[in-house]
Amino acid sequence: MQTYTPTNLRKHLFDLLSRVANKDEEMEITIQQPDGPNKGVILISKERYAQLEELDFLERTGTLEVVMKRMEAEQPGDFNEDDAY
Repeated sequence: MQTYTPTNLRKHLFDLLSRVANKDEEMEITIQQPDGPNKGVILISKERYAQLEELDFLERTGTLEVVMKRMEAEQPGDFNEDDAY
């Protein structure tokens, strides 16, 4: 993941946003602090954000754990495209 300062982000804003949106790149924008470690933000695509939100929902509701357990115990023929919908 590449790291940028706010100044570099402003200079290349359209190009960097296009890379995040179209190439699914992630980038960090650092914010310098007078004392202590620098803070920052991470830029991710809208699609990646939606995936993370869905994963968070599945984890919070316990659904992810159920699915993972079922996948571990999978037998041939348990999952097929015809029964999926």
